[in-house]
Amino acid sequence: MSDWLIASNNPFKAADLQKDLAFFGLRAIPYTDCLAPLTFPAETTTSYVTNAITKAQFLSQQTGQTAIADDSGIEIPILASHLGVTTKRELHEKANGSDNQTLLAWLADYSGADRSATMRSTLAVVIPNGPTITATGSVTGQIARHDLGSFSTGFDKIFWLPELGKALAELPDSQRIPLTHRGRAAQQLINMLRRKELIP
Repeated sequence: MSDWLIASNNPFKAADLQKDLAFFGLRAIPYTDCLAPLTFPAETTTSYVTNAITKAQFLSQQTGQTAIADDSGIEIPILASHLGVTTKRELHEKANGSDNQTLLAWLADYSGADRSATMRSTLAVVIPNGPTITATGSVTGQIARHDLGSFSTGFDKIFWLPELGKALAELPDSQRIPLTHRGRAAQQLINMLRRKELIP
């Protein structure tokens, strides 16, 4: 079988998803390794699953190959009317700093339980002339006061796990991936694909 393609124009997300899938035994590559960048349909504000399926369907139709897409976000109860499925779009509206800097600024006046957060990921696989399969994963913790760790990037650097006393980015991949939202979604997805005998 040809390599399965990751439907993302975000190189950091594609690399993270590639690593997560490989950790649980599935080889996939960013589609940009073999194709010029495509313009994906605009994302909706409906749901993670709608966005993930739309991206995977688009790439599969364009290439005739199996495509895997992720849609993910961070949910913070104290900021209930913000983020979630529109996380990146909202944070990118504030171009004065990184996503982490913007989020830390929004939470500067909050402490303790008010800094609780959940990261969610939905993965969708579209197989030509086959089924569309989705899986989800989440991780709950707190937003740290500043960036921590160097094993990974993005929200992992500010996502604190109280039970471990560390941020995700302070954990090596062998510990971090099974705990992350995208890692948990990847594990669930691969288990489903194996049960359906779609992968060895």
